[in-house]
Amino acid sequence: MSGTVEEFMQGSVERYHCGREAQKAKKTLTQAFTASGEQSAAEEAALFEKIIDTVMLTPKGRETMTTLSELGYSFVFEKGNFGGLCSPDQKKIVVNPSFGFEYMLQTAVHEGRHAIQASLENPDRPNYENTQVASVLRKQRAIEADAVAHEMAFVYECKDILPKVYEEAKRQNLPMFQAYVGEMEKSHDEQKAMQASFAAWYDCDYYRDYYDKWHKDGVKQICEYGIQAKNADCFRDEYPVEDVLRMCCYKGKPYMTAEFLNTGRPFSVTSQDKREISAMIRDYVSAVPGAKPDRSVMTMRTRALTGELLPVQKDTAQTAALSSVLKQRGR
Repeated sequence: MSGTVEEFMQGSVERYHCGREAQKAKKTLTQAFTASGEQSAAEEAALFEKIIDTVMLTPKGRETMTTLSELGYSFVFEKGNFGGLCSPDQKKIVVNPSFGFEYMLQTAVHEGRHAIQASLENPDRPNYENTQVASVLRKQRAIEADAVAHEMAFVYECKDILPKVYEEAKRQNLPMFQAYVGEMEKSHDEQKAMQASFAAWYDCDYYRDYYDKWHKDGVKQICEYGIQAKNADCFRDEYPVEDVLRMCCYKGKPYMTAEFLNTGRPFSVTSQDKREISAMIRDYVSAVPGAKPDRSVMTMRTRALTGELLPVQKDTAQTAALSSVLKQRGR
């Protein structure tokens, strides 16, 4: 464990009294918890209980943990080169106990949000390997932006009751935090703050570029799978933007719009990524009889490596590809 966790565990243990539903949720989650190893099981069980108690001090934390218990999720501690992850198929959320306590609180809420998103997803959605590249990028970016927006809502609620969490987020100085706090202090409107934080995710170079690389690697893996399996159905289906919006909710309703997700930076890639993705798909189509090219990435805006969008009139590749797609659809 990290020194931060060791110091925390040496402190006094407090009991936080929540409502009956929260206490029931806590019992369910602590009973389903799995430690990273036998030797550390008792210590990590106590740490996890403290995480649940502390997260539930805030309305966003209680809502998240209660929903997770109702959905049948369990928490697992695993050490590695990640902070946390969510596995909807296994209904499991993984948290790395080697990170600082405040970070683990945020991770529990962030990954918890991904679990809730999965529960709202259209069951008739296309499989990942069958989904067009532009649809995958639109969806995956949106669910990350939404998870961070909910995470920032939790952080803001911590300002007075858990100031260390708030100060840690302030120290990181992410655009999503700045946007949320700025809007709350201006309008005191939580939904507007959520929208501002969501939109700011696309201005965060590190997050945006990290996930773009991740999903470009995913395209490569699908192409390799399609060639090996001679599967002609890869990249054939669009993932409707309405289905993306239904996963990104505030108080049970979508708080972003299709127009936002389909325009500007949210629907853009670098010229280098356009070239590389298009080349991968050309190789796949050439190698698999009956496979059709997915040109969806060419309908996206092009941005520079620094993040700025290229002027539309200069983005001739996008204009030509979009015209082709609209003709195919009979428009």
